[in-house]
Amino acid sequence: MGYRELLKNYIRHVELLTDDNFIEQESNEPVLTRRDLGELRTLAAEIHRDSHRGAEVSRVANCNYRLRVLTNRHALSARRVAELAGVTEARVRSWRTNPASVGYRAMSEIEYARFEAALNHWLETTAP
Repeated sequence: MGYRELLKNYIRHVELLTDDNFIEQESNEPVLTRRDLGELRTLAAEIHRDSHRGAEVSRVANCNYRLRVLTNRHALSARRVAELAGVTEARVRSWRTNPASVGYRAMSEIEYARFEAALNHWLETTAP
């Protein structure tokens, strides 16, 4: 087993136990670099994508995947996603957690549309 698979298995383990992978958690002691966080986000996205391949994905459940893609593409923290979506960080974590986790929650089309509109506005107003 390579290090990527080991890390993915560990991330799955943490998500199943705590309903969060803690990749987006901020800390007073920054141990992870931006590059480290990017790698971990990529692994978390792979886990999420793999879990959806094994299960039948409805249109509503697919919003969680689309949220993850946008979050990774724009390097958004859980806090920023919560602000844009108008929800709590706990709700964002439930959308981003592994679908096999007890804490998983499907994001609705309405919630996704609201987030996407807010994200587009934010990107337009913060771009240089």
